[in-house]
Amino acid sequence: MSINRKRVGEVWLAHEGTKERPVLVLSGGIVKFEIDVIVARVTGQTSRNKFDIPLTYWKEAGLKKPSVVRCSKINTIQHDELFLKLGELHPDDLKKVEDTVRSLLFKDFSSEI
Repeated sequence: MSINRKRVGEVWLAHEGTKERPVLVLSGGIVKFEIDVIVARVTGQTSRNKFDIPLTYWKEAGLKKPSVVRCSKINTIQHDELFLKLGELHPDDLKKVEDTVRSLLFKDFSSEI
C-alpha cells in the first residue's frame, strides 16, 4: 500500500482538472492512497473578500509572486494530484488562514442574509 505524508501548511503544485495551480494543504498526517487531502486554492490575484488571506511571506512559501489563499475555495483532491512541494507557510500566515477557515466553517451567517 502506498503511503505519503502531507503536512498542514505545506504549499504544493496540484493538478486541478487541466490546470496546474498552487494549493495549501489543510489536512495532515499519513495519507493512504485512497484518501483525499483537503486543500485551499492559492492565487496571484488580489483579494476579493474577507475570506481571501494575502500572504505576507509568499516568497518563503515558494511562490513566484504575491499571493492570496482563498479560504472560501476549499476542496478535496487525491494526494497523488499534489506533484511538487513548493514550500511551507510562515506560522503567522498559517494562523491567519486557520482562523479564517474556522470562522467560515463555524460562524452562523443566517443573520447576514
